[in-house]
Amino acid sequence: MSGKTRAVLNLVEAWARRDIDFMMAQFADDAIFENVPMDLIVGKDDIRAANQAFMAMYREAPWEIHHIVEAADGTVLTERSDIFILNDGRRTECRVMGAFTVNDGNLIVHWRDYFDLADWNRQLGADPDFGRKGYRQTEAATIAAGE
Repeated sequence: MSGKTRAVLNLVEAWARRDIDFMMAQFADDAIFENVPMDLIVGKDDIRAANQAFMAMYREAPWEIHHIVEAADGTVLTERSDIFILNDGRRTECRVMGAFTVNDGNLIVHWRDYFDLADWNRQLGADPDFGRKGYRQTEAATIAAGE
């Protein structure tokens, strides 16, 4: 297994362990995280903040990797089921296709996940468009406040 594939597997393991420091050790300082239906998150500090906030929502993340392959250019592709057991006991599952650009130092520089945001939001009981690019912030604040 190459170091590039190992970096991606380490990221998945970090979700399961809820270990933000181990997760962030897999990223370059100027990395980009792109949940494709949502806005870009640029830079290691902002990626940490976003993922740390998300980690606060769940108690387990037994992700399942169905397929993982490293392309000739070093991009690592994953087909996954991202499973979360939320703090309130609900189980959510999101089918995801991930593409990870990993540099020669085996650090992730661009993480793209493609998934059905509306399905994810329905599982959470939120507006299907919540979080989508261009979603009005006033609506997001209302949903976050539980109004």
